[in-house]
Amino acid sequence: MIAKRCVFGSLWLLAAAIWLSQPALAKGQLAIIIDDIGYNLALGKRTTDLPGDFTLAVLPFTPHGSELAQRAHQRGKEIMLHAPMSNHHNYPLGRGGLVSGMQRAELLAVLRQNLASIPHVRGVNNHMGSQLTEQAEPMRWVMEELKMRRLYFVDSRTSARTQALMAAQAIQLPSRKRDVFLDDERTRDNIDYQLRRALELAQKWGSAIAIGHPYPETLAALEQLQPLLDYYQVQLVKASQLMPPAPKSGLFKAKVDVFCMAPPMSLWPQVWLPIDPFSLDLIFTP
Repeated sequence: MIAKRCVFGSLWLLAAAIWLSQPALAKGQLAIIIDDIGYNLALGKRTTDLPGDFTLAVLPFTPHGSELAQRAHQRGKEIMLHAPMSNHHNYPLGRGGLVSGMQRAELLAVLRQNLASIPHVRGVNNHMGSQLTEQAEPMRWVMEELKMRRLYFVDSRTSARTQALMAAQAIQLPSRKRDVFLDDERTRDNIDYQLRRALELAQKWGSAIAIGHPYPETLAALEQLQPLLDYYQVQLVKASQLMPPAPKSGLFKAKVDVFCMAPPMSLWPQVWLPIDPFSLDLIFTP
């Protein structure tokens, strides 16, 4: 009897050791999109070298956008177009801006140029856009073009009155909204707090999307992300992995609490040149 108990006890300890050695199953999935890639080469390279399935949103026609998109793709990152859209603050958009008041042909010509300027694009999110995303018709034009190209869309939610996600869902374009901004305040304490908030939402809801920027403070936090992922039992995934196959209800209840501002002045080019969207060879007929 004693021998049997010893054998049973040994087997239990062995089973417990095996169970404890197994990695915990992820309770949720989190996509982290890094916006404003393209102006700063050093910070852009640091972003492409982050460990894990980060998604990079690249601004069109920036000095290093194409190069960084290619580098990120080679390192297994997913690439999005960070499409500049007009805003209520009159912040400059630079080349490739989608502006309120454009006719359909002009808007689509600019959008197509933007997509052609960035390699390996899988999806699109809006850069600024507090004005344009409130307008249903231009958003419908954009979403129809993205669906034709089999891309997805993430609404950065820079306005509480955004029509972008609704327009995408109306035509069953794979789409989601941003749940958390990581670095609306560029302090490490705030970034750490927002990261934990994003992880908690991913754990609670099953998935979440966070957006950050290539700030040194943000990158320093993301370079140390893995222990937090392990602690919350959340898996970092590409944004495309969180796209629902069909529209879901209840996606418009989240409160817009921050704005996706223009890139910091240190990342802007020295001179903004007016661009004629019909002067290039990349134009396609709508």
